[in-house]
Amino acid sequence: MFRHPAPARHDAVALQAGVLGSVLGVVLFKAIALSALASGSLMVIGLWLLACVLLGAWALAAYLACLALSRRVFVLMLVLCTVLMICLA
Repeated sequence: MFRHPAPARHDAVALQAGVLGSVLGVVLFKAIALSALASGSLMVIGLWLLACVLLGAWALAAYLACLALSRRVFVLMLVLCTVLMICLA
């Protein structure tokens, strides 16, 4: 007979994905804030933008994985990430 995995297991994995997404989101926020300091050649600015896009895509993937596993953990991580960004800004 097919057994469903325990919801606590999904919450733990969702929490890990949410934490990863939050950390990457904060790093992306700070990278964009520091982009004003990235003056110089077009290649440097292009690499900076590429790094920001990759961080954003990775954070989005982590948040979507968190959302797919547990909505309540996703909402909790979204609120905590917002509060953290407000505190760091």
